[in-house]
Amino acid sequence: MINRNRIIIGITILLSMFFFNLNAHALSPETKLLLKLLEKKGVITMDEADALKQEIETAAPKAIDKETIKAEIKREITDELKAEGGPLAGIQDNVTISGKVEVDYQYLDHRDRTNKNSDGTSDLYASTIELGLEAVINESATANIIFKAENIDKSNNTANNNDGSDPDNVLFDEATITIFNQEKCPFYAVLGKRGQPFGNFFTHTISNPITKSAYEIATTGVTVGYAPANLFDLDLSFTMYKGEKVMGQVIGIGGTQTRNTSHVETDDVESYIANLSLQPIDGLTIGAAFNSEPGYESRNNTVNAFAEFSLAGFTLDCEYFAAVKREKFTDNKTYKEKAWAAGLAYQVTEPLEIAARYETFDNDRDTDTSGDIDYRLAVGANYEILDSVTLMGEYRKLQEKAANSSYEKTANEYNLRMGIEF
Repeated sequence: MINRNRIIIGITILLSMFFFNLNAHALSPETKLLLKLLEKKGVITMDEADALKQEIETAAPKAIDKETIKAEIKREITDELKAEGGPLAGIQDNVTISGKVEVDYQYLDHRDRTNKNSDGTSDLYASTIELGLEAVINESATANIIFKAENIDKSNNTANNNDGSDPDNVLFDEATITIFNQEKCPFYAVLGKRGQPFGNFFTHTISNPITKSAYEIATTGVTVGYAPANLFDLDLSFTMYKGEKVMGQVIGIGGTQTRNTSHVETDDVESYIANLSLQPIDGLTIGAAFNSEPGYESRNNTVNAFAEFSLAGFTLDCEYFAAVKREKFTDNKTYKEKAWAAGLAYQVTEPLEIAARYETFDNDRDTDTSGDIDYRLAVGANYEILDSVTLMGEYRKLQEKAANSSYEKTANEYNLRMGIEF
């Protein structure tokens, strides 16, 4: 394991050193060396060499904001694809194309948590392939479509799929219609499939928090909201959708509970979300949400609260979920789980960010079962090696509970990711 860790660290260092040179200032080492040689041979004086250095640095292109660069790259790619003879020739000028490709390497020190003596396992796969289309129909209406495939060629080993993902799953990640013109009317509507407004699931590392696996509601819904201009970025919304998404997800996290066999899934649109967020001061965003879904002889209600604060390169975020009402399971008991995650990120330099996150999930059972989550800790770094090209590294500790001595409670996970976004 030590040798493998050294290999991972070595790869990260070598990649960072290599790509650091690609981000070098306008006055390259070769230019500096040439000026020194000319000075040494008496072709130019020291003062003339300094003057030339200053001229070169002055003539160099000024730094441009990262978001501006990304927007320009996106525009150029879109124009190229829509040019005559291109694959999207004929597409209207109001259509913008975006995308993302990410490739991951992962190593876990235990392939089988039920056996403390099991060896490690590694994997290499395309974690994200994404293509998005946004069409601005008019000043008040926008259509958005995102196609996404995740975890292509990811191992079927349960250890490598500890996030509950479905490898090779290609789907319409989003397909929405948005009606909104804040300058003319503070009310808006969003209709279609997307991650509905319940939870933010902050992350500055490769892995997502456990709260996303438990509480993300990715389905078709209708949202109506109120977001007036110049009022603390207030956003108040109400969403309706069909299904029992939350209960289907929290049951499978760190537990073996099963829903009552007499329960029949709802066939009506009767699940809803109420959401509120605002920015009371610069850099601070706070909010809360309430989710309610039908269940067996009782509705299943969940609350969410979050805060995010940014100052001087630091970003602190935290999010909390708690069940306030739950249906009875096959053992005639209700389990009111709760979960929270807190993270801290720091932008060390323009291309380099470091981050850490702590999270936990309590399933509200009196007796521990092997696999119940104690906590998870993630530490990572992100380096933008080229415009819109990022190298990410992450170490994650997975600490679980055990009902017997043969279960390995602690697992260490190492992740590397190369991603490009346009």
